[in-house]
Amino acid sequence: MNEEGANAPVYSMGVAERLTGLTARQIRYWEQHGLLAPSRTKGKQRLYGEADILKLKEIKRLMGEGMTLERVKAYYASREAKRNRPVMADPVNPRLTERIPRGGSLYTGGNRAELERMLGRRPGN
Repeated sequence: MNEEGANAPVYSMGVAERLTGLTARQIRYWEQHGLLAPSRTKGKQRLYGEADILKLKEIKRLMGEGMTLERVKAYYASREAKRNRPVMADPVNPRLTERIPRGGSLYTGGNRAELERMLGRRPGN
């Protein structure tokens, strides 16, 4: 199922309560503190998707293990920051790419001979 379908807002507050074992008051409280943002109907009724339900269950578990509300908020902020951080393929790569011609290789010409010497091989064997 795609991500959009996984969180299609289909569950009312009452259904979310039954699926998570939480009270409406707990769910609204966590929403007020920014831990989730359910969709709303035109009449302002909250609607939750599957991802919201999973998140509510996870928050319930974390708090049941003794995490404070502030720690749970920090945990989700940290996860979001990691998700949005640009991925750097290799920390050495930026330095090497300045010295290697586009489409080039580290092991051409003299570099290959030096590598073979370091491995104890005779060049060309």
